[in-house]
Amino acid sequence: MKNLKKLMYFCAFFATVMLQSCFYHVDDSPQRYSGYEPVYLSRQQLESSIKMSGVRSMTKAGKIYVKDSYIFITDENKGFHIYDNSNPNAPKLTGFLEVPGATDMAIKNNTIYINQAVDLVAVSINNNSVTVQKRIPNTFPQKISPEGWSYGNSDNQIIVDWIKH
Repeated sequence: MKNLKKLMYFCAFFATVMLQSCFYHVDDSPQRYSGYEPVYLSRQQLESSIKMSGVRSMTKAGKIYVKDSYIFITDENKGFHIYDNSNPNAPKLTGFLEVPGATDMAIKNNTIYINQAVDLVAVSINNNSVTVQKRIPNTFPQKISPEGWSYGNSDNQIIVDWIKH
């Protein structure tokens, strides 16, 4: 009887150990892919990309900022439309400040502070020319896709926008 109990315990243990290898996990969940593709700029391209340009149409309006007689409207990840609002009944579109990757701005005195992708940039505009006063690199985290995906990329490749497939 004692030997039979030992044999039963041994068989149960042996069966348990042997059956462990029979089960394995198969990942049957469907592969998920992002519907957006990142638009990259190199660090050098990013740092030389801020400039004034002519009037253009708005693609994705964002925040609105008013300073003195000017209105700045964010065109997400593209830059800022600048309106002369000296006549509030008829604001006049005067130009576009190209800032790839920009989504927000603040103005203090005559300095415009812009978040450009991962950098904080201080610029001044005089007579339709832009001067970068200071740039603090890697102040903000890398942009994530509208679906919430993040991409691992090098320090030299910076995501400035997303294009839908």
